[in-house]
Amino acid sequence: MSATTGLHRSILALTLLPLFAQAAPTTVNVVGFSGVFADNYQKLVIAPFEAQHPDIKINYQQSKNSAESLALLTLQRNDPHVDVALLDISVAIRANTQDLFAPLDNGEVKNLHAQPDWAVIGGQRSVAFSQDNLAILYNTDRVKQPPTSWNDLTDAKYKGRIAAPLADTRGVTLLPILTRLKGGDYKQDIEPGFTVLKAIAPNVATWDPAPDCYAVVQSGEVDLAICWNGRAQYLHDKQDGKIGIALPREGSIGQINTISLVKGSKQASAAQQFIDYALSAEAQRTFAEQSFYGPVNTQVTLSAPAAARIYGSKEAQQAQWALDWPWVAERYAPWIQRIRRDVIALH
Repeated sequence: MSATTGLHRSILALTLLPLFAQAAPTTVNVVGFSGVFADNYQKLVIAPFEAQHPDIKINYQQSKNSAESLALLTLQRNDPHVDVALLDISVAIRANTQDLFAPLDNGEVKNLHAQPDWAVIGGQRSVAFSQDNLAILYNTDRVKQPPTSWNDLTDAKYKGRIAAPLADTRGVTLLPILTRLKGGDYKQDIEPGFTVLKAIAPNVATWDPAPDCYAVVQSGEVDLAICWNGRAQYLHDKQDGKIGIALPREGSIGQINTISLVKGSKQASAAQQFIDYALSAEAQRTFAEQSFYGPVNTQVTLSAPAAARIYGSKEAQQAQWALDWPWVAERYAPWIQRIRRDVIALH
């Protein structure tokens, strides 16, 4: 082969290379909840999305809690590296007051039309995608008569046997429940809730269970814990039923998780394609049926067994209620401060 022929072949190969080379996928950075939620979200939502969109890669970054995510978003305000944020609704409301999120485009996020009005907040900058209930978890080896009421948390037989991580959204959710238990209205006067919380306090072994409220129940370090239903239901199945879940007859409050597009995202189009899928009936039905988080999309119908594990008995389902989260968001920090000062610090 002559040198000229070899050169021609090299030039031809270089010319054809772009025809066969594939462009690197667009990476969308998502910050969200940690632990079991992250594992299930990766498997049940992110993986199916990536299979349908091979040109987009989702990089999921776990955060300890929504407050930590908000701090990260605030730090990156002028040069965001996060494109999509999953936050508790109360924290999402605060993020919107700080102008950290961009309005979603109806043309990009077509599943917006399937969300109820209450789920779209902040001028279409945050959208609810799942709901979780506050519940009482119990160790099934140690507790043979599961609690049926929030009042059971005050029973002296549980002295030093409860885990209560209440210096976050769990505490903000529990206070209105306890206030209602005493016949009060949380928007009028939250003091009845603090009265009951102070009655629960002597039974609390730890306000900061390590590594988390699920592990200390599973291990038998405590008998009860005040924590979220969805993760507990999943762990019940994975840990031979060691964790039992009581959804009290007085009902619970749905904690709402939201998804938002970060203002200034460099991958806004790809990010909104992911948000659109996360809001779809397909994604929300799968996530609900397999990880026990309540769906928000109005086109989702749950199986009866899944509904019972997400919302509790028929009695508990009928008693289920919602908070005025924009109103609560303004009182979130003061309530947490009072829980720390007037309850945790004194017990």
